Amino acid sequence: MLLFLCIGNLVKAQNVPVPENIQAALLSKVLKFNPGFSDSTSIKMLVVYNNNTQINKDEFIRGVGNSIEVKAIKPEELKDNISETNVVYFMPGINDSSKLCNKNKVLSVTGTPQYVEQGEISLGFGVENNKPKILVNLTSLEQEGQSFSSDILRIAKIYK
Repeated sequence: MLLFLCIGNLVKAQNVPVPENIQAALLSKVLKFNPGFSDSTSIKMLVVYNNNTQINKDEFIRGVGNSIEVKAIKPEELKDNISETNVVYFMPGINDSSKLCNKNKVLSVTGTPQYVEQGEISLGFGVENNKPKILVNLTSLEQEGQSFSSDILRIAKIYK
C-alpha cells in the first residue's frame, strides 16, 4: 500500500500546471525571441512521449498548429532523431534523455517546472498568480548554446 501512495505522489508531482495547448501557443511565441530562430528558419521540434503521455502529446501537437514542424517520438528514438531538429519538448516523466540536447546544441523544453528548476531542461512553463509563467534555466540554456532576448528574460522566472 505504501508503494502505491509513493507512486501516486510521484505521478501527481509530475502533473503539468499549464495545459498542453496553452504551452504550445506560448512556445510558438517565445521561440521568436531566440536569435537562433530567425523568421526564415524552419523550426523543427521533437515531442518525446511515452504510453502514459500519449493523449497529452496529441493535445500539445494540436496546440502548436502549423507554425512549427513537429515529430512525436519515444525516448529511445531521440538519439537517432535529434540531429534533425532545433527543439525537443519533453512530456512529463521524461527527462532522462535531456543531456542529448546539450551535446547536440538543441533547445530543451518542458511543461514540468521541476525539470527547469533542477537544471535538467532549459525552457518550461509553470503557474504564478494563477497565470502561465515562462521558466528559464540560464545554466542549461548556455550548455545548449541557446539564448533569448532580454524581452523574454525580463518576464520569465530565471533559474541558475
